[in-house]
Order: sequence, then structure tokens, then C-alpha cells
Amino acid sequence: MSGYLFRRIAFILFSLLGATFLAFAASRLAPGDPVRLMAGEQNVAPEVIEAWKVRYGLDQPIPVQYLYYVRNVLQGDFGTSYQYIGMPVMDLIGPAVLVTLRWESIALVGAIIIAFFLGMIAAVRHNTWVDTGAMFIALFGISLPDFVLATFLVLIFSLGLKWLPVAGYETPAHLVLPVITLAVHPCALISRIVRASMLEVINQDYMRTARAKGVSERVIITKHGLRNAMLPVLTVVGVIVGRILAGSFIVETIFNIPGVGRVGVTAVLQRDYPVILGATIILATAFLITTLIVDLLYGVLDPRVRVID
Repeated sequence: MSGYLFRRIAFILFSLLGATFLAFAASRLAPGDPVRLMAGEQNVAPEVIEAWKVRYGLDQPIPVQYLYYVRNVLQGDFGTSYQYIGMPVMDLIGPAVLVTLRWESIALVGAIIIAFFLGMIAAVRHNTWVDTGAMFIALFGISLPDFVLATFLVLIFSLGLKWLPVAGYETPAHLVLPVITLAVHPCALISRIVRASMLEVINQDYMRTARAKGVSERVIITKHGLRNAMLPVLTVVGVIVGRILAGSFIVETIFNIPGVGRVGVTAVLQRDYPVILGATIILATAFLITTLIVDLLYGVLDPRVRVID
């Protein structure tokens, strides 16, 4: 296990280096000058512009800038924002990460619970109208993009019925539409995987043996069937966590939620390189750690899974 963890940690570190370098290079090769954006409409002298570039290291070649950045990050310094002059990146991103974790955890947990319910019901009622209806809803949820669903929800429940706020983060009511928007796609996908996995195990020999012993159908499905159907579902959940993190950029921007997604989008528009890289590191680290946790859970759910050092 120690050898496996060492390899995975090394993989996480190399993946972070790759992700940050790509984000670093892309942000600097993109059109636009962050120094000019900082100046705004002010008539700043050229020598001041050059002094700003020297101050932020923008006068150096991209590889040199990246090496300086990695050195500073290893020392715990993620830089300061170009737009919020003097504000450390983590002071800007830290509160946004807490906001994102709060509302996205609600969306993820809700999506998983509803997906397992739909998938199990569809498998138990295979080839009935319940199965067909549940999978039709799942197919609809998979095919509908987040921004389209968000638009429909706002038009119907905010502008039409006036039941919920259009955007914001002040009250629980503000979270209803973004949580639904973010949860629909993962819920639909997980429910289909749960159904397929349950159909594979529901007629296995050990399931028939449990029925022959007089075990109730509820215990057979939840204790024996569901646990053995969890491995492929767990893999999909790990991937979906990454998708939810990426989807936060769109949903948080649409609903004006002050999370890391909206901070990242704003930073891209403003060419705020340190904030872009800080958001990249946070999201990439969260995704990589999630995949590691999912891999470790395989051994918990299935004792037959063993790590070969």
C-alpha cells in the first residue's frame, strides 16, 4: 500500500505541474495585456507600464516566469492579484472555495441519492413503465446542457412563477436553481449506471441463494445487490466530481454565485494570471485527490481488490 500511495502522490504532483504549465502558457499566449487592463482608461506613461511588467515578472520569457512561479508556490506564495492590487491570491480564492464547496456538496449528495433511488427502482421494475419512465428522465437530463437548463429554470421559476430569485447567494432560496442545474446531469448519468450494474447482479447465484433462504427482497437488493454493483458506479462518481467542479464555472457565472468558478471566469476576462493559476491548482488538486479516494474505496467495497506494490 505504501508503494501504491507513493506512486499516486507522485502522479498527482506531475499532473499538477502539467495542468499549471498549460494554464500558465495559455494565459500568457492569449490576446490581451494584463498591465493595460490594470491601467484601464487612465493615460499611463510607457515607463510606468514597463515598471509594472518588471514588478510582476512579465518581462521575462514564459519558461522563466513559470519556474519563478513554481518556486514561489513551493514556498506557499501564490502571488497577488493584478486587478485587486496587493491582495494575495489565496485571500481572494479561499472564501470562494468555501462557497463552492457549500453549494456543490448539496448538489452532489442530492444527485447521488436520487440517482441511486431511480436506478434501483428501474432495475427492480425492469421492462415496466417505471423503468421506461425513469430512464427517459435520465436520458433527458444527460442530453440537456447546463446553461440551457439554467435558462429554462430561470424563465419558469424566477421570471414566470416568481417563486425563486434569479441569482445571488444570500438565502437558501438562491441555491435552489443552481443546485438543480448542477445536479441534473450527474443524477441522470449515475442512475443509468446504477440500473445497468444492478441488472448484472440481480440474478446472480448468491442473490438467488439469499432469496431461497427467505431473506427479504429489500435486504437482498440493498445489502447484497447494491454493494456488489457499486464499483462501476464509484468510478463514474469520481469522474462526475471533476465534471461538477468544471461545471461550476458556467453555473456560478449564470447565477452570480461568488464561488471559485466565477472568480476564475472573472480572472480570465481580466487577464489576472495569478488568480487563474490559483483557481487551476485548487480545482486540479480537488479532482486528483477525489480520484485517489475513489481508488482506495475500491478495496473497502470489494475485499477482492488488492494493491500490488
